[in-house]
Amino acid sequence: MSVRRILLALALPFLAAAAYAQSFSESYVLASNGNTVALPSGGTILFSPTLINTSASAGVNITNTGTGVGQVTGISISGAAFSLTNVPATPLSVAGGQTVQLQLHYQPTSVATDSGQLQISFGSGSSVTFALQGSGSSATLAYQVVQPATTVAPGGTITFPSTNLGQTSTLVIKVTNTGNASGTVNNITVSGAGFGASSVPPLPQTLAPNGSLTFTITFTPTTPNTLTGSLIVNSDLINLSGVGLGPQLQFSYITAGTVITLNSTNTSVIFSPVAVTQSEQLVFDVKNTGTSTAVISNIGPGQANGPYAITGIPGLPVKVAPGNDFKFTIIFTPVTVGFINGTLQLDSTVIPLVGSGTAPPVLSAYTIAGPSGTTSPASQPLIGLTLASAYPVALSGTLTIGVAGTLPVDPAVQFATGGKTIAFTIPANSTQAQFGSLGTQVGLQTGTVASTVTLTPAFATQAGGIDLTPASPSTLQFQIAPAAPTLVSVQIANTSATGFSLQVTGFSTPRQLNSLSVQFNPAAGFSLPVTQFTINLQQIASLWFGGTASDSFGGQFTVTVPFTFQGLPTGKTPLTILSSVAVTASNSNGTSNSVQVNTQ
Repeated sequence: MSVRRILLALALPFLAAAAYAQSFSESYVLASNGNTVALPSGGTILFSPTLINTSASAGVNITNTGTGVGQVTGISISGAAFSLTNVPATPLSVAGGQTVQLQLHYQPTSVATDSGQLQISFGSGSSVTFALQGSGSSATLAYQVVQPATTVAPGGTITFPSTNLGQTSTLVIKVTNTGNASGTVNNITVSGAGFGASSVPPLPQTLAPNGSLTFTITFTPTTPNTLTGSLIVNSDLINLSGVGLGPQLQFSYITAGTVITLNSTNTSVIFSPVAVTQSEQLVFDVKNTGTSTAVISNIGPGQANGPYAITGIPGLPVKVAPGNDFKFTIIFTPVTVGFINGTLQLDSTVIPLVGSGTAPPVLSAYTIAGPSGTTSPASQPLIGLTLASAYPVALSGTLTIGVAGTLPVDPAVQFATGGKTIAFTIPANSTQAQFGSLGTQVGLQTGTVASTVTLTPAFATQAGGIDLTPASPSTLQFQIAPAAPTLVSVQIANTSATGFSLQVTGFSTPRQLNSLSVQFNPAAGFSLPVTQFTINLQQIASLWFGGTASDSFGGQFTVTVPFTFQGLPTGKTPLTILSSVAVTASNSNGTSNSVQVNTQ
């Protein structure tokens, strides 16, 4: 603030009756240099150029240079930029040699020349008028984009050329002081995603009128959208804008009529729980919210042969223009109970898929076809299995043979394919069990030992292996009953001129024998004194069936009985005098069938 003291020296006329004279003079004192300037009537109080919105002051002195008392009857000022303070009430008596001091203020509001008047009236009826003059000064910063040359005002916008993602555009900004006073650039700040500043000179920088500085603003978009930021120079704000060029895919899906958009909160496609053997499907939407065409070359589930499948994919590669979208369907078919995670892959983008399987439907009733009650030993009945109603997914299972009884288990009790277990499958929506290449039936060997045979099935889903076997599964059961021996063959061996041996093969389901009966039938023209022989087998049979060596043969046995003949006709052998030999065997349950061997 500058202060000027103005000393007004006024010469007042003599009063006719006054004994003393009065006289006034005026002057002002500049605070900027402290000089007192005499101010004649009609003179000008001149203020140096003053920064707008600041205040300059001058001190104005009204001095009575006479010896008598004088009066100041009025003080007035005009001009919007000028004002007075310390103004005394008038009329004011001023003794000789005394001074009245006023404060004159100049406060410009624009860069312009301001003028006004200061008028002082005296008791003599005279007055003096002084001109007031000052000018406002300011530093004004103007902004320009250097290339292409564009002027931008504070509050305006600098627009960058559209820029590909990952690339950088630059604009050089020139700041010029177009005012009539020096100005200082204290700060240059660039903010906003994708925007930055470089080549900024050290701050603060003082710019004289018409002085300038330059710096560079960079635009490196990271998203394919219209991006905004700001440039602040001192208190001036200029908006920044630029468009990032590139595709941007937005994913969403529809569940229960609700559209769910994938974002940082919803990161996965979530299916409602669905029973194993059933399916759920969702419509998946891919939209390009970016600024250039997106190209997708591959779409599919991340796991081969998993529970997630995709249908309705358009022809690949898919080109999606900005603002457009396309849809396809994701199908979830659980094969296990509980949470099942998977992924959807679109090129390198991986989207988690989450679903859960609940318990599958209960298996229907079933029947096992085969023997029942008492079944013949050493037979091979056919076994089959049929569901009462079709199951919606493919099943796999096993049939297992269980053998119970008081006797050692005959290892011959097994399926025709070998072993006591056989696998089967039941195709989806079918009822008939398939035993591999054998078809719908498989043979079962009943063995030769009295026992109870039970067939027990087990079921599971072919995919996922979920057990569907009932808690108390229905079984097929039959018995091999204790019975009289069964003879399979009789053979003649170890022949000589005087005898031969009979080899008798058969089985006894109770693993017990009493005797063997042999009937010789003479050939025509010959007779034998004894034709019927009975051999007690109890002891030898007990030794055989009681030893572990027989366990692997079940109820089977082979008996070899040697026979020697005496008094044969000359030139004859036992086989020439016999036509045939018949054999039976017995145990505690009865007598066997008869088998015969011809000797001629």
